Amino acid sequence: MSEKYVGVDIGGTKTLVVLVSECGAVAAEKEFLMKDRSAGEVFDTISNVISGFEDFNAVGVGIAGDVDFRLGKLRVSPNLPGWKNISIRKILSEKIGKRVAVDNDANCAAVGSYYLDGKKKYSNFLTVTLGTGIGGGIIIDNKLYRGSTGSAGEVGHITINHSGHLCACGNYGCLEAYIGTSGIRNIASEFGFSGNEITPACLAAHARSGNKEARKVYEKFGYYLAVGLGGLINVFNPDMITLSGGVSNNYDLFSLSMTREIKKRSFAAAFKHVRIKKTDYARHLGAIGAALMARMELNQ
Repeated sequence: MSEKYVGVDIGGTKTLVVLVSECGAVAAEKEFLMKDRSAGEVFDTISNVISGFEDFNAVGVGIAGDVDFRLGKLRVSPNLPGWKNISIRKILSEKIGKRVAVDNDANCAAVGSYYLDGKKKYSNFLTVTLGTGIGGGIIIDNKLYRGSTGSAGEVGHITINHSGHLCACGNYGCLEAYIGTSGIRNIASEFGFSGNEITPACLAAHARSGNKEARKVYEKFGYYLAVGLGGLINVFNPDMITLSGGVSNNYDLFSLSMTREIKKRSFAAAFKHVRIKKTDYARHLGAIGAALMARMELNQ
């Protein structure tokens, strides 16, 4: 009988819980909006969802923020106000009676993409998550790289303008401040959009219907993304970069400006070598990756 694992992807706007096979195939899923739920309410909801799943081995949790992987603890999350020093592993393991592993959501997405998009063929691999915030996961020599404190991969907090926009983390000029949800709103306002029009999905719909200003929003998004990716390519020289998260669904609208600018900013050999693509598993990637991360930890 094949093993099953539960993966939980806690984001700034919604949480997805999945039951997957040991190879990452989704057997069941449940999604709920975060709204104004407290951390306690979120974990109660997660445990209630998981209680409806049967015969699973362990649970993996990915969450947007700075995570102490060894302790299974969230230190802080810029996109989840008030979520500080939360012992997620302890809380959930007591509620569900199973082993729980916790990591940054982008690390989980990288693990999922390494297995599903890369088929374990690429030794040096980056995943960048594009959504409410901007995250990153790094795989070097086929191993997830977490850094000394588990804080590696915070791609969204690379400074691209030393005196730029204020970021949710408190710093100025972070990549996330330019291409996260609030950054996209700022770009859109430059091109005359306001109110309900300023969502990534709405702007994409306008762009695909022929609105030139909406297309310019995504072209500028692609430019800012490329500033960050060009630096990452020069530092890590990866085989593959995958883009995930809700905004990656609009890859067709920003890929040209992104690629053009990356070519200018990265070394020629590194640019020629790297493959950049949108994940084929956008909606489920973080949750599947969390489940596969739990499997990895259980089998170590």
